[in-house]
Amino acid sequence: MKSHLVFNLLLAAVFAPLMAGTVFLALKFSGKPALADFDIAYFLLSPIGFLAGVLLAGMAMVLLTLNLSFMMAVALRDRVGKSHGLWDGIDLVMPRLPAVLGLAVQIAVRLLLIAAPFLALAGGAFWYWLSAYDINYYLSTRPPEFQTAVAVIGVTLAVMLAVLLWRSLAWVLSLPLVLFEEAPALAALQKSRRLMAGRRLEFVAHILVWAAVGAVVSVILLGVVGFGLQFGLDVLADNLRAAATFLIVAVVFWSVLNLFLTSWTTGTLALTFLDATDWPEQVAQRKALAPRGLLIAVVAVAGLFAGVGGVGVAGLAQVDETRPVEVIAHRGAAGARPENTMASILKAIEDQADWVEIDVQETVDGAVVVMHDSDFMKLAGNPLKIWDASLADLEEIDIGSWYDPAYAEERVPLLRDVLLAAKDKAGVIIELKYYGHDQMLETRVAAIVEETGMADQVQLMSLKYDAVQKMHALRPDWSVGLLASAALGKMWELDADFLAVNSATVSLNLVKSAQAAGKRVYVWTVNDALSMSGMLSLGVDGLITDEPALAREVLADRKTLSGIERMILGLAGRIGLDVQGGSDADA
Repeated sequence: MKSHLVFNLLLAAVFAPLMAGTVFLALKFSGKPALADFDIAYFLLSPIGFLAGVLLAGMAMVLLTLNLSFMMAVALRDRVGKSHGLWDGIDLVMPRLPAVLGLAVQIAVRLLLIAAPFLALAGGAFWYWLSAYDINYYLSTRPPEFQTAVAVIGVTLAVMLAVLLWRSLAWVLSLPLVLFEEAPALAALQKSRRLMAGRRLEFVAHILVWAAVGAVVSVILLGVVGFGLQFGLDVLADNLRAAATFLIVAVVFWSVLNLFLTSWTTGTLALTFLDATDWPEQVAQRKALAPRGLLIAVVAVAGLFAGVGGVGVAGLAQVDETRPVEVIAHRGAAGARPENTMASILKAIEDQADWVEIDVQETVDGAVVVMHDSDFMKLAGNPLKIWDASLADLEEIDIGSWYDPAYAEERVPLLRDVLLAAKDKAGVIIELKYYGHDQMLETRVAAIVEETGMADQVQLMSLKYDAVQKMHALRPDWSVGLLASAALGKMWELDADFLAVNSATVSLNLVKSAQAAGKRVYVWTVNDALSMSGMLSLGVDGLITDEPALAREVLADRKTLSGIERMILGLAGRIGLDVQGGSDADA
């Protein structure tokens, strides 16, 4: 297990720079320091983006296969020479690293070509059954066409996975052939296919037994530990310092157990592969091939990476907790009132949100209204598209009853009405929504903001980087941010005043780099106390939440904690644990 851990550090030392360099070069060709959301999709469809994607997929596959390779090498040396240390595995694996990389890229390309028609079919099913209305309608109500689409797409993907598995079985011996017989990648794939002829079902049976045993053992052991961890936090919730100490001990134990399970499952799979190749013993008897100086250098780099990671974790305790953090009410107080209604806006103001975040679009008669979805199917069961609706149409649509009949009088608000309601009480963050039908959205929004005298109390943002740039050109002095659920590269170098990023993708490095560049970082959508604490431990500038009142409580409670307590609770929030109990537990 110790050797397996060190070997993984070596892999990180080698592949982290390779993968980062691939992304860097790809972004250089794109002409932008970073790509977000739609720009990522467009880039991946370009020749350079596709090539970069294949290379990254290949390297990801190499990381997986090298783990297996290392365990095979250790087992092979143990069988022949009765030694099974770290160097025994490295001596056989590291010199073949370029060959394994070439093999992994070839397999990645082949799998992609096999998967392409199935993915196209699944995409066609999605378009046929799920494109008539806004996707939020299908996800929330799950009508018959949604169930049909899920069934068709599910079957298509299941068949795709079966075909990929069956084809992959022909190649399973290519890895040991490349490693231990020094066969070129193409020759290894061809020989593996010949060796596996008539043996695939037998191999599948071995793999299924291995997977079943590994899954049962892992679920039982990790489940018991996870239950004990959560139970301990619940018991100690009213004693935050005791809970913090318990948490750090439990997480260390969890990590060691997880490493043990990974080593055990990888090792047993390696034995299955070696049995299938009749244990090529002559290769295991070779002298060391990897230069000791090179390996020592790689170990040193791996140690540096580990040190940097440790500094990063310690950096959580260094976050400036006196830095002001803004509470941003997502679509108003959407946890307590129907989203993007005057009721939710007023509730957010009542809950002392610093900002009220809303979505705006244009109607057919040029009005700017507050609306997130492209149609009213989720809110009212009405297929009317917002860009086909007039103000008169909107007066007839109840957008509150879906949440609670008490809000049956709620109608789609005008941007002007929201701004006037919030004026001098809370700022307003306006997200510009685009569904391919915008006409003069930026110009109209700017005019309304200025008419209501809210220019100094408004920020704007969009998922589309082009829209951010367009808004900047219209009003250079206004604060305009980029909204992103996924990103590649240095987002903080983009022309945006702030970044609003998904909580699943935010990192300490992103937050610090953006703030060093003079940009604020808002994170969305965080609705429970521990997740909020996790984000605050990263030093974010604002929480975008459906629960602004809860966010206020969390901010108040955190002021009573020490730096180490904030750090540990922040880590608990990042790994998905929860703390129940008194006021301390809300932090």
